[in-house]
Amino acid sequence: MRNVVAVLVLLCSRVGCLCAAENPAQSKQVGTVQVLYAGSLGAVLEKSVGPEFEKSSGFTYQGEGQGSLGAAKMMSDGLRSPDVFISADAAVNDKVLMTPEKKLTDWYVTFASSAMVLGYNPKSNFNSIFEQVQAGKVPWYEALKTPGLKFGRTDPNLDPKGYRTLFLFHLAESYYHRNDLMPLLGDPANPTQIFPEPELLIRMESGQLDAGFFYRHEVVSHKVPFIELPNQINQSDPSLAALYMEQKFTTNKGVTITATPIVFTVTIPHTAKNVPGAVAFVRFLLAGKGRNLIEQYGLRPSAILMNGDKSKIPSEIQPLVEGVLAP
Repeated sequence: MRNVVAVLVLLCSRVGCLCAAENPAQSKQVGTVQVLYAGSLGAVLEKSVGPEFEKSSGFTYQGEGQGSLGAAKMMSDGLRSPDVFISADAAVNDKVLMTPEKKLTDWYVTFASSAMVLGYNPKSNFNSIFEQVQAGKVPWYEALKTPGLKFGRTDPNLDPKGYRTLFLFHLAESYYHRNDLMPLLGDPANPTQIFPEPELLIRMESGQLDAGFFYRHEVVSHKVPFIELPNQINQSDPSLAALYMEQKFTTNKGVTITATPIVFTVTIPHTAKNVPGAVAFVRFLLAGKGRNLIEQYGLRPSAILMNGDKSKIPSEIQPLVEGVLAP
């Protein structure tokens, strides 16, 4: 009798394996992974990384783009509780999410880098001026002085791209030995130039703006023409970190940010409701197909460096860490 039972158990287990092999979707996990991300990653995540993650994992992807600083503040105020948070600046984690008063995460890792560029609308009435800039006949800052030309940027109090635009102009004044560039911006939060992070590119493409300051991957992914800027001002070169660090900005909430080379970070907050899904998403982004996808959209994969408490990083992610992020 025992032999018969053993045979039946063996047969059932083999049938189960065959069924699982024929229906691989049944072995995938289910549930929604909520990702709150830097708005500049909208095209990358919504058109590529998110859908591909769903296909490969079985989890449902749900994303929301916001200015990183504003998004982190929403989390701190309890208005958002994502499973994964992706920031356009490591400082956002340090200054908002990892403070002793309200620690929402114990770690984060870097995964990509970018550069600041000047994007423009090819259908703008001022397109010929930008073409002259491309040809090296007119400096980019002189083009922005053209009467009637409208350019936009994001709010430095809410978005790293916003304060990086301020850094860019400060660095440019030094680089070009000029003192007439900051006046082009006016007040740091000049309402005639400031637009919400998710809207800036849309407004330019629709013709409401002639130009704007963006990350390189944004304009690449949207196939928008852009003007490359020198490394000394575009904040992309790690070897120029000491130069960038001379620039600082204090938000209207009293948070002081020091300029650093542009890197994007990812973490799993303590408030995550779907931790298995969050871990799967981060692994997909760092070491799965996601790493190749972000490069196709103009981001540059960077070394996976961590800051915080490595022991708190999920065991599935720890082996991917390549080092510690320098202060």
